[in-house]
Amino acid sequence: MSNTRETSTHTVLVVEDHEDTACLLRFVLEREGFAVIHAFDSETARHLTMTTTPPDLVLLDIMLPSLTGLELLRAIRATPEWRWIPVILLTTDSRSETMIEAANLGATEYILTPFAPERVMKSIHQFLPKLDMPRELGRV
Repeated sequence: MSNTRETSTHTVLVVEDHEDTACLLRFVLEREGFAVIHAFDSETARHLTMTTTPPDLVLLDIMLPSLTGLELLRAIRATPEWRWIPVILLTTDSRSETMIEAANLGATEYILTPFAPERVMKSIHQFLPKLDMPRELGRV
C-alpha cells in the first residue's frame, strides 16, 4: 500500500489580511507546487485550528485585526494537533521585544517585510518535512 503523503503536495496556511501580499504569497507558493489555504483574518485562522487537519506550514502576519498574529501563534501552539507545525511570521514589526515574544511563543522563523519571495521560499523549504517522511518524524 502506498503512502499518500509521497504523492501529495505540501499545504501552507497563509494568514494575511492585506490582499496584495496574500496574492503574491499564493502566486509564489502555487507556482512552486504548494496547496494554499488563505485566511483573511485571525478569527478564520483560529477556527481552522479547531476544525481542520493541520497544514504542513503556516505563514502568519503579526498585525491582524481581532486577534494579533502573536495571539494566534499562542493558540496554535496550545492546539495539540498543530503544536509542531512550523510557523513563519511575516511582519513590519522590527522591535526586539516583539521578536523575543515571538520566539518565546514558538515561532519557527521571523521575516521582516517587505520580503523577497525567494527568502520566504528558502525558509519554507528549510522547515518543511520531507513528503515521504511520516508526519511525526518530520518534526523537530
